[in-house]
Amino acid sequence: MDLEDQQRQREFYSHVRETIISLLVLLLLYLFSYGLVSRYKRHKSREDCYSGEEDATVYRITTWLCSFSLCVSLGSALLLPMSIVGNEVLVHYPHSYYVQWLNTSLIRGLWNMVFLGSNVSLFLLLPFAYFFTESEGLAGSKKGVMSRITETALLLCLLGVMAALLAGLLSSFLSGEESEWWWSALPLLYSLVSMLGVLVACLVTPLGFSALFTLLGEVITRPMLHGHVEERIDELKFEEAALQRRHRIVNGMVAKQPATVEDSLNKLQAERRSLERRLRSSPWERNLVYPLCFLGMLGLSLLALLLVLANTLSLLLDPTSVHNSVEYLLGYQSTSQLGAVGACVEVVLIVYLMCASVVGVYSTPRLNNLLPKIHDTPMTKVIANCALLLMLSSALPLLSKTLGITRFNLLGLFGSFEWLGNVWLVLGYNCVFFVVTSTILSQRVTRTILKETSKLLGAKLNFTRRKGGHSNSPDKSELHVN
Repeated sequence: MDLEDQQRQREFYSHVRETIISLLVLLLLYLFSYGLVSRYKRHKSREDCYSGEEDATVYRITTWLCSFSLCVSLGSALLLPMSIVGNEVLVHYPHSYYVQWLNTSLIRGLWNMVFLGSNVSLFLLLPFAYFFTESEGLAGSKKGVMSRITETALLLCLLGVMAALLAGLLSSFLSGEESEWWWSALPLLYSLVSMLGVLVACLVTPLGFSALFTLLGEVITRPMLHGHVEERIDELKFEEAALQRRHRIVNGMVAKQPATVEDSLNKLQAERRSLERRLRSSPWERNLVYPLCFLGMLGLSLLALLLVLANTLSLLLDPTSVHNSVEYLLGYQSTSQLGAVGACVEVVLIVYLMCASVVGVYSTPRLNNLLPKIHDTPMTKVIANCALLLMLSSALPLLSKTLGITRFNLLGLFGSFEWLGNVWLVLGYNCVFFVVTSTILSQRVTRTILKETSKLLGAKLNFTRRKGGHSNSPDKSELHVN
C-alpha cells in the first residue's frame, strides 16, 4: 500500500506540475500576444463603426479573442523547435535534477492543448470575433451587447450546420460509404484545412526566401559608395524643400491635396533618414555583416532545398518510408544523425521556414494589403491576420515533417492525420516546394548577385576614372541610386 500511495502521489504531483507549467506558458504567450495586438490595432476612437460604451465592449472582447488566437499561433510555431531542443536535453542529461520537469507527458500535453486551441480558434473564436464586430443586434429586440451576442451565436450555428453537412458530404464522397453522423466527419474538415495550409506554405515559403533577401538589404546596410548616397541625399533634400513649399501653399485648400503632399513628404523623409543612417554606418557593418548574413540565408535556403530533394528521392526509392512514423518517448534518441549539431540545424531551419512563410504571405500581390500597420490596423484586418498566421503556424509542424526537414515524429493529435501516410500527396508537396524554390532562387538570388556585382565593378571603374583625371563631372547614371 505504501508503494501504491507513493506512486499515486508522484502521479498527482507530476500532473499538478504539468498543469502549472502549461498555464504559465499560456499566460506568457497571451500577454505577449495581447501587447502585439494592442500595438497594431487602431484605437477605437478612430474607428468609424465604433461609438459609445456598447461598441467599446465589443471592441474589447474582440481584442481578447484575437489575442488568444495569436497566442495559439505562437505556441504552434514554437512546438516543434522546443520539442526538438527538449529531446536533445533529455538525451544528453537524462538524470539531471534541473530537467526532471521535462518529460514526454508534458510535451505531448502541450501538443494536444495547441491542437485543441487551433481548432477552437479557427472554427469558433475568430468567426465569432468577425461576426460580433459586424453585428448590429437582432431586428425588433432591445439593442445591447447581448442582442449582438445572440445574433452572432445564430450566425455561428448556421455556419456550423453548413460546415458539418459539407464535411459529411466530403466524407461520404471520399470513403464511398455513408457517414454515421455529422460529428464523425468533422475531423475531416480540419484535415482538409491542414492540407490547404501545407499547400499554401509550400507556395509562399519560396517567395519568402526571395523577399527575405530584399528585407535584409533594408535592415542591414549593404556595401555601397558614399558618393552615390550623398548625391541621392542632396536630391531628396531638394525634393523635400519643394514639397514643403507646396504644402504650405495648398494648406488652406482642398483637404485631399495637402494629405497627398504630406504622404509624399513622409516617404521622402523616411528614405532620406534611411540613407543617412547607412551613411553613418561603420565599414565593418557594410562590408562584413551584410555579406555574412546574405551567405547564411543563402546557405539555409540551399540546405532546405537539398533536404527536400533527398526526401523526394527517398520517397521514390522506398514509398513505404512515409508509413514508418512511430511516436517514441522523448530522450530516447536524437532526432538527427549528427546529434546535437544536427538538431540545432533543424531548429534553425524550422524557424527560418516559419519566417519565410510569413514574409512570403505578405509579399504576394493579393495579400500584401493585409500587412498590419502600427496603431493603424482596423479590427477586421487584425482578425484576418490572426487567422492567416494561425493557419500558417498550425501547418508548420506538418510542413517540416512532410518536407523531411526533421525526423521528429509529430506528437498528439497532430500525427493523427491520415493524409500524412499518403505517399503521392506527400511526394506532390515535396515536388511543388522543390520546383518553386529552385526556380525563385535561380532567378531572384542570381539576379541580385549579378546586380550587386555590376554595381561594385561599375563604381570601382568610375572611381578609378575620376582618380586618373579622365572625368571631372559625375556620370549621369550615378544620379539614379536604387
